[in-house]
Amino acid sequence: MTESIKPLPSWLAKFPELQGITDPKWLEVIQRAKDVVLPAEFEVFHEGDACQQYIFVLEGATRVYKSFESGREMLLYRLQAGETCSLTTSVLLAGGPYPANAITEKETRAVLMPTRDFHAAFDQSKAFRDFVCLTFGGHVRNLVMLLEAVTMRHVDVRLARWLLDNRGDGKNVEASHRELAFELGTAREVISRHLKEFESRGWVVLQRKNIELQDIQAMQELVSGCRA
Repeated sequence: MTESIKPLPSWLAKFPELQGITDPKWLEVIQRAKDVVLPAEFEVFHEGDACQQYIFVLEGATRVYKSFESGREMLLYRLQAGETCSLTTSVLLAGGPYPANAITEKETRAVLMPTRDFHAAFDQSKAFRDFVCLTFGGHVRNLVMLLEAVTMRHVDVRLARWLLDNRGDGKNVEASHRELAFELGTAREVISRHLKEFESRGWVVLQRKNIELQDIQAMQELVSGCRA
């Protein structure tokens, strides 16, 4: 008598690329993966921690960031619904502890696959291995672009671009100088200096935790390289 086939877990709907995998080991390990809900400001992992599981994010948002001895923090990337954590993947494949931190920004639902099951599926399911490598490669490209932006572009240009990209439908951006420094990987004092310069040019009006954009065209010209 053949064993009945268990239905696929519903969370796979967030990862269409995985729904068609029929490798036996994959079908086995997904039944053991744990669906969890993490509260806002929950520390998912800390620099120096050992990796305990592979992470599939179903809902919510988690920021992955690097802390420095100076007290500065730099955002590496955000984990959104339908994504996996590239830093976790790198630790699982290369070994060693986590080199950065991750914390939920709002309530987050995720599926956690124990490291033993991850390695078993990675070794015995080519389709899952292809998924891991493809998603990891895309995240690495994004990190390289981040590194290029931090090292090659002036802070004023990156600041102007961030403000333009995050102004929504209006002209207001709700963010403190500290939050902007975190987003751009620089010091709060640097952000404050550039914002004051923007204000003196008539580009923005600074308020507490709010920046009103006054001359969007000038900022767009700065970003595009048309303005010194």
